[in-house]
Amino acid sequence: MRTSWLSCIGFLFVFLLSSVVCSANAQDLKFTARVKVIVSGDENIKGVITSYLNRELRSLNDVELVDSDPEWTIMVMAMEARTIGGYKSGIILSTNIIRHFSNQILSSLFQEKFKEAGLKITSDLYWDVDQWLNVGPADKLQELCKKAIANFDTKHLEEGRKFFRKMKEDLKDRK
Repeated sequence: MRTSWLSCIGFLFVFLLSSVVCSANAQDLKFTARVKVIVSGDENIKGVITSYLNRELRSLNDVELVDSDPEWTIMVMAMEARTIGGYKSGIILSTNIIRHFSNQILSSLFQEKFKEAGLKITSDLYWDVDQWLNVGPADKLQELCKKAIANFDTKHLEEGRKFFRKMKEDLKDRK
């Protein structure tokens, strides 16, 4: 009889401790998006555009700029608009948003003998989720970059944040 009481008390202690740890971990969870920026186009403006885009993304505070294994890739094709006479008349930014597929979800679906091949086949899957064109005067390049990141933030990252908050609430409710 004494052993069963001690077992019950021990189980209750472990259960309560795991609930506290689980709720503490749920509170500590923070949304983060891993983003890679690729800018191509006219060499004389490529570096400036990359700098502006990265600065805007860092200002969001929940974006991690990465070179490998991104969740999102922002691809920008930039060029200076010129008249027939060669006069610079503005800047054109074509922005393409790529969402990378996380194939780790699939790993449990493959039979063991096909797992390595299945993960290799699905490792580079992605979908092109959005594209837009921004055109403006050359002296408004920074504003064009801000607009591109604002579009990405409101159309794509905000959806991820909402899903994350719901998931966090669900974890909190389970305690």
